[in-house]
Amino acid sequence: MTTVPSVAAEPDSTEETLGLLRELRQRPARQRAANLAYWLYLAGLAIFSYGGWLIATLVRALRHPPPPTSDTAALLRAAPAGLCALALLLLAALLWDARWRGPVNVSPPTADWLLDTPVSRGRLLRPRYRRSAVLNTLGGAAAGLVPAALLLAAGLGGTTLRHSVALVGVTMLSTALLAALGTGVAAWTEAHPAARPALTARSAAGPLVAALALVAVLGAAVRLPPVVATVLLWSGPWGWAAQGPVALAGGSAPLWPVATAVLAAVAIGTLLTGHHAAAGIPAAALRRHAHTLGHMSAAMLNLDARRVTTTYRDASGAYGRVRFAIRPPLRRQLVLPWRDLTALVRAPARLAWSALLALAAAGLGALAVRSPHAALLTLTAALVAGYLAAAGLCEGARLDGDDPRRSDQLPFRFDTLTWWHAIVPALVLAVVGGVPAGVLAAISGHGVLIPLIAATIAVLVGGALVNSFRGDLEGEMFAGFDTPVGNSSGVTITLWYLTGPLLAVGPGLILWYVAIKSGRAGPAITVAVLSVALAAWLGRIASGRARGLRAH
Repeated sequence: MTTVPSVAAEPDSTEETLGLLRELRQRPARQRAANLAYWLYLAGLAIFSYGGWLIATLVRALRHPPPPTSDTAALLRAAPAGLCALALLLLAALLWDARWRGPVNVSPPTADWLLDTPVSRGRLLRPRYRRSAVLNTLGGAAAGLVPAALLLAAGLGGTTLRHSVALVGVTMLSTALLAALGTGVAAWTEAHPAARPALTARSAAGPLVAALALVAVLGAAVRLPPVVATVLLWSGPWGWAAQGPVALAGGSAPLWPVATAVLAAVAIGTLLTGHHAAAGIPAAALRRHAHTLGHMSAAMLNLDARRVTTTYRDASGAYGRVRFAIRPPLRRQLVLPWRDLTALVRAPARLAWSALLALAAAGLGALAVRSPHAALLTLTAALVAGYLAAAGLCEGARLDGDDPRRSDQLPFRFDTLTWWHAIVPALVLAVVGGVPAGVLAAISGHGVLIPLIAATIAVLVGGALVNSFRGDLEGEMFAGFDTPVGNSSGVTITLWYLTGPLLAVGPGLILWYVAIKSGRAGPAITVAVLSVALAAWLGRIASGRARGLRAH
């Protein structure tokens, strides 16, 4: 009789392996803890040194909430749609993070060595999932300070300290629950490859957020039917999260405790589902995320923004897949704008986010014009959003700045490319941001600001082009020189990265503030002329940088 040899069961070495890892990681863990404590100390020192006035202002606003203003009623009507937009944006950010980094991540050595050993996958991955869930939930709670601060600043925080604290607490609780829900959903989809395309739903968040922002603007301008706010507040988790802040701000959300309880139940359920599913995340996905994090960390340590972008796109598949053909131009002088436009329509995500930022800039600018006495912060946010929109539209210029050989066959001198690269971003930004801003200015009786809006578009594109042709980071910048307050290398590198936005946003902020405070046609026209001169100066700086790149 033939006997079949029994197959020995593979031994479970979980306890021994994890014990050895804990022993080996003790010293590096202590070093990382010391480094973290040092950086937390520096961050706290910087916050209390340079932001102490802001903390004092927030505490004062909690103790003595700002009284309602003439715009409070309009802002309250816009609150349901606006808060839904912010909540949806938070959920989209979590899905974005899960798409390239994963809700559960391991180090590259762990991914390469430990995943193939007979170690319990649950013992290895579930603690990492719990840590990620805690960090995301705390981050979501911190994000809740943003809408809470906006509501308090709008005079919607009530009249007592107790009411203001309740508003802040409910807002932070809602955003924390929303972040926990997103973490659980991300872990479940990562463990089920068939459901992974659900993570790509974040690409639809941009248009949805833009639509909600439009509804918020309309709600502030005119009185919409109450059913619109009701539908939005019950449309999903983002609406459930918005009900508590809306109710405590004075809006209509009578069932907000029920909505918050439903959100909490769903968040806890998805967290537990994600905890169970974390052990089933495929090893290939863990290795991919681990190597992506390694490449991303190396790029960030080297201050290589281009490599950071490339790594993210490789990991998330964010390259445009739209094969849209635009007829080549008949005149050779238009070949560069044609190439920029083709690249832009083949990357619809970049175009969508730039449009969203441009609309946000238009809305923030309108708020600044309505409240000139408190326009400085709103104007800064509007110009920063506008600059980011312009920078997203200047990808073709950045590619030429990274590799000047790319345009060797074009019928232009390299230092003149900056002017040709400005055509498409300026036109697109004028359509998606300038037209809405001009309409809002005309409706509100500030039509004299329309020339300034057009000039500001040119300024923002010019600042983006200055940064596009900055070239590679020179090694000499890391040397610097010693000063009584430390080495100058950090300041030099920071200024090298931020030259474009500083030259565009800084003077633009001063010019806009002067135009808004004056409220007359004469100063507005003068400021528009100065803005055109600023845009021309930024174009000359970009051309000079391009000439320097070619010389190297």
